[in-house]
Amino acid sequence: MAETELVCANRECRIAQGGRCVEGHDELAKCLYYGKEPEGGDQDEGDDDQEATDPFDGVLLPDALPLDSRRADRVLASLPSRMIGVIGVHDSGKTSVIAGLFDLFQLGSVAHAMFAGSSTLHGLEKICHDARVASERDEPHSERTKRGEVRFYHFDVLRDGLLQSVLIADRSGEEYEEVADLTANATAMFELRRADVITVLVDGRRLASSRDRADVMGAIPLIIQGMVENGAFARKPNLAIVLTKDDAVQASPRKDQVQRDFLAIIDGIRDAFASHFGEFGSFVTSASPKNANVVRGAGLAEMLEFWMKPGAEPQGTRLRHSSGRVFDGLMFEEAKRG
Repeated sequence: MAETELVCANRECRIAQGGRCVEGHDELAKCLYYGKEPEGGDQDEGDDDQEATDPFDGVLLPDALPLDSRRADRVLASLPSRMIGVIGVHDSGKTSVIAGLFDLFQLGSVAHAMFAGSSTLHGLEKICHDARVASERDEPHSERTKRGEVRFYHFDVLRDGLLQSVLIADRSGEEYEEVADLTANATAMFELRRADVITVLVDGRRLASSRDRADVMGAIPLIIQGMVENGAFARKPNLAIVLTKDDAVQASPRKDQVQRDFLAIIDGIRDAFASHFGEFGSFVTSASPKNANVVRGAGLAEMLEFWMKPGAEPQGTRLRHSSGRVFDGLMFEEAKRG
């Protein structure tokens, strides 16, 4: 007599191998699945293979991470735009300034500007996360900008009935520091040549430190000088000088000295480089205070107001070339056409 083949409609049952029902029935006749073939077994496997080879026919959305120079160019071409170059040494608070400004927009208008969208929304959310309660950190923190090619954070704003784009350059602070040692390092800094506003960050916490004070006061003028000597500021941008981490300054017994030092930095830059910039502005900020009693984002609205000010138009220079021929001396004369 031929042996009966053990089959079960439950794909997880291994009764054919071990003789035990996965449902726990001693009498196999009581099992609802025993003796039945699995439904559409071969067909399902074929469908799986077919699905695996089907081309994607959905909509691919952009990653919404910070932009490279090529994608930043497209934003600049699509709307009236403001390019902001932010210069600061390592850990001077650049990422906190960008994140703090984005967080302010989520509470409402900032400097009469309403948030109107962003192509780097995920990137902005990532840099804001560590300063929020949801991160479960003991105190606000900002991720360090990695060395490498410059990236841009973008948002659109509606201000006085005009829709504008704002692009904020994000480059490692160490790369800006290296300009002080070798001016040629500024050559490839696209964000500086195109900038409408240069924002120089002065680290308030380090300025309040007797150990770091001299380095802070000496490094910033050298960085700007290196960029000026290399012709980095082709558009004669406006210049914002920003004291960051004012919460640390206010908690320091040296806060009065810090204020004097900050004014000295402003005056020194203005005296040495006034001809290379348009309008000057100075601001004191607490973008991501570690002290809960200090208002988060203090001073950023005033800074944004300055960012949105129109700068001087780039001035072209008419060059005259002479080959020594008489024709080079001829002038065009307008005449009425009949």
